[in-house]
Amino acid sequence: MKKIFKTVLLLLFLNGYSQNTVPEKPLELYLLIGQSNMAGRGALDNQSQLPSEVILMLDKNNDWIPAKDPMHFDKPSAGVGPGISFAQTMLEGKNGVKIGLIPCAWGGSPIKVWKSGAKYFNNFPYDEAISRTKIAMQKGVLKGILWHQGESDNDAVKSQVYLEKLKELVASLRKDLNAPNLPFVAGEIGRFNKEDYINKIINTIPNEIENSAAVSSEGLTDKGDHLHFDSPSARELGKRYAVAMQQLLKETPSLKTSKKKPKVVLTFDDAEISHYNNVAPLLKKYGFGATFFVCEFPFKKPEEKKEYMTWNQIQELYKQDFEIGNHTGHHKNVTKLSPEDINKEIAYVEEKCAEFKIPKPISFAYPGNRYDTISQGILKKRGYKYARAGGSTLYDIAEDSRLAIPSYTVASTDKLEVRVKTALQNLKQGDIIVLTFHGVPDVVHPDYSTSVEFLEELLQYIKEKDFQVVAMRNILTE
Repeated sequence: MKKIFKTVLLLLFLNGYSQNTVPEKPLELYLLIGQSNMAGRGALDNQSQLPSEVILMLDKNNDWIPAKDPMHFDKPSAGVGPGISFAQTMLEGKNGVKIGLIPCAWGGSPIKVWKSGAKYFNNFPYDEAISRTKIAMQKGVLKGILWHQGESDNDAVKSQVYLEKLKELVASLRKDLNAPNLPFVAGEIGRFNKEDYINKIINTIPNEIENSAAVSSEGLTDKGDHLHFDSPSARELGKRYAVAMQQLLKETPSLKTSKKKPKVVLTFDDAEISHYNNVAPLLKKYGFGATFFVCEFPFKKPEEKKEYMTWNQIQELYKQDFEIGNHTGHHKNVTKLSPEDINKEIAYVEEKCAEFKIPKPISFAYPGNRYDTISQGILKKRGYKYARAGGSTLYDIAEDSRLAIPSYTVASTDKLEVRVKTALQNLKQGDIIVLTFHGVPDVVHPDYSTSVEFLEELLQYIKEKDFQVVAMRNILTE
């Protein structure tokens, strides 16, 4: 008997030791908000009653329990929603990971109640979502937000203010949850709805809200009421949410930059011959990467042609491992062009790159630093990841769009030399600065000229300070 007692004590000790020395990984958390189709109204079935040990949900008492439908508790009609299939898809191919779902949707809730202090019947949807998420974050790391709402705002009047209210909501969520770049995925309402105002707005979200995505409801069916997804469609919608979220998480940079070296992005515009003759050799001397934003600049005099690179020379820069970016085919102000002409200008450089076996660009520079939401949307559709603008400010990855990255223009004038030197001297750990150069020197446009001496002075300073120097394509790499 004593032997058995000692054995039990030993097993209990070893179990406790194991738990203390191998702590469980934090949950990967996702907040689920919106109205009834996020809460789920699909009919419960056998699949609904199969809880998983690696998918948990925060119940109405703020306790973690194995997730199963109905996840939400907003109304007695709660049923199958997209949450569990979303989590299942997110876990595919992953080992040792658990997901925690935070159900906070309220059936019938219009977007106007999704703000701090707003009441919906006896509840405060926004405030309760923030409170429950903060409780959940004691056991995990918040990875993203799923939003499905719009049926209550799907008319000609309410839809007019929908986008602005949604942008305010996302900004508030990110601020109150201290996650300024938190991925946000919104889903289309069912295409079986009688009216179609909201989906047009939902599909503008990726261009209007940084680090967001929109999910299609194409092909999904209702449960007979022309309002709610049936169970198979709700689960398919969850899978689509997961695909979009996975892509955002893949692209989302870490915001923990305080211990990183300042990062300097070097860019050179207009395909000037001085880039080939002077800049590239200097960059190689210092071991720095850079992006050359190329175009076929429209020269006014025949003798100016020699001041610009040929495509063979541009190809040589690519072979030296420099990034070749797109600056439109002929240095056009994209805000003055039709969407068709914007596409033609962008395509021209892409086709030239293909002809000279240069990879399709993923970085773009707006001629004259002029851009608008139309040009941004076109760039996004064409697969561009980064676009450089002006502004003379540092790049804030949490606030600035990747398709409107600010930069400092460099030239050998007293004002611009002082400005860029001051900016470099004030760089702190984690800061990112983008520098824009034109000709070195610039014969055709002397107002934008940088002397070889000043460029080397800057490169020497950057080298001495041990700043990280990258091309635009690597602006978000660790």
